[in-house]
Amino acid sequence: MMKQQGVLKYLSNMNFLGEVRSNFRKQNIENGKKIHQQNLDANDKVNHSMLEAKLESMKTTWKSMGYNKSEIDKLEEAWSLSAVKDKESRKEDKKAIKKLQKEVRESFQSRKK
Repeated sequence: MMKQQGVLKYLSNMNFLGEVRSNFRKQNIENGKKIHQQNLDANDKVNHSMLEAKLESMKTTWKSMGYNKSEIDKLEEAWSLSAVKDKESRKEDKKAIKKLQKEVRESFQSRKK
C-alpha cells in the first residue's frame, strides 16, 4: 500500500540518517514491536486455553479411574510441571514429577487393598 502511494520511493530518495527517514524507521520499529507483542499475547491466550482444556479432560479421566481429590491435585501439579517446560529448572521438575507420581501411586494402592 505504501508502495502504491509512492511513500517508499519518496523515502528512498532521502538521506538514510535524515530526520524524516529516521523518524519513519523508528515509527515502523515501534509499530512492529506492538504487533509482535499482540501476536505473542494472542498465542499465549490460545496456548493457555488449550492447556486448560487438556487439564480438565485429564481430571475427568483421573476421576473415572478412581483417584480422590488429594490425589488428583498432586497429579495436576505433576502434569503442570511436565506440560510447561522451563530449561533452567527442568531437572528439579523431573524429580518433583516422579516424587508426586510415586506418592499418588502409593496412596492409590493403599486405598485399593
